[in-house]
Amino acid sequence: MDTTDNLKLTALPSSSSSPPSSWDVFLSFYGKDTRRNFIANLYFALDQAGVQTFRDDPSLEKGEEISKGLCNAIRSSKKFVVVISENYARSPWCLDELVEILDCKRTETQVVPVFYYVNPSDLRYLKGSFREALDFHKQSYPVTKIKKWRSALAEISDLSGSTLKKDADENESDTIQEIVENVALQVSTKALHLEECLFGVDSAVEKMYKKLNIESDNFCVIGIWGMGGIGKTTTAKSFFNKYSEDFDISCFVENVIQNSKGSNPLLSLLEQLLSELHRRKDYKVPDVERGKRLLKQILSSKKALVVLDDLEQSSHSELLVWICNLFSKGSRIIVTTRDVNLLYRLRVDISKVYIHKVKELSPEESLELFNYRAFRKTTPPENLRELSVKIVDYVEGLPLISKHSVTLCLVGMNEIC
Repeated sequence: MDTTDNLKLTALPSSSSSPPSSWDVFLSFYGKDTRRNFIANLYFALDQAGVQTFRDDPSLEKGEEISKGLCNAIRSSKKFVVVISENYARSPWCLDELVEILDCKRTETQVVPVFYYVNPSDLRYLKGSFREALDFHKQSYPVTKIKKWRSALAEISDLSGSTLKKDADENESDTIQEIVENVALQVSTKALHLEECLFGVDSAVEKMYKKLNIESDNFCVIGIWGMGGIGKTTTAKSFFNKYSEDFDISCFVENVIQNSKGSNPLLSLLEQLLSELHRRKDYKVPDVERGKRLLKQILSSKKALVVLDDLEQSSHSELLVWICNLFSKGSRIIVTTRDVNLLYRLRVDISKVYIHKVKELSPEESLELFNYRAFRKTTPPENLRELSVKIVDYVEGLPLISKHSVTLCLVGMNEIC
């Protein structure tokens, strides 16, 4: 079977991916118990990790029921961290939040409970402060609402989460770090920056999508190769922006060769991967073996999309083979490279490696791209037509050079004037 396709950037405008949800994480908690310590530190850590987190305003006047705006925040959130403290059930507001959150969740991994010095069994069987709270609420609320609250407490008690115990010598910062790493691995990534107008990328992305067959449980690799400036990274970014949310976790590691200079390339690539997956800058590991173990823990149980931009055979072929063997079913790797031998080498060890070559623009397509960049239309002014054709002939169909050659045209215009 021929697994080498030719992708050519043609004169078709590209559209950007749909915007991400409003919030990565919604924090639910009882303020008097946790706001000034645990929640404050957790919110700061999530923010430092680049996770967009909703936390209600401490000065908010709370009525009998949660507001429409708060319901919208819950419904537009990707993940929920619910901190259950001793007095959580005393707040009808918190209980209504919990019911709404559990109604919204689509998978158990979307809700992360934190049992803050309470026993999950106290929620399940209504013991201690939780029984006292619901008994008190019976005086003011109908039986139907009490049943909903009781059911919600029992449901969240059965979910896997973090438990802080009063009689254990535990560090809250360690628990916070575990929560942040768990959340950061699964929340949606921000769209990668692309130029305002692209040519031919949509058609290339759709060819890749069909080849990768994202709905399949098979693991496969797609290699995008071609000379520098041909559009490899742009194509990979466009695919990532459009389809990354179809995966449990995703990351885009850019300029691998450039960022590996002057260091151990294997260790550097591992640190770049872990930094992107954890949404943390400069994630450091002491050695390659430690980095491999950490990466294996992340990738072995999740459907992942990983893009490795700008790899070379001499530095990365061995590690790439090892990384590919870590991925679970349904995962995909996209590699951009100028060295097609890297992809041929990978085929020796990985059964499904599809190779796509990005071709140069045709003279007509290159001229249209140049004209759009220079004049915001596909045809140049009559007095600059000859100069435009000469510049396009010079760049020989490379989109990146065609883009920057607009400066040459402006110089030429000054000479004409």
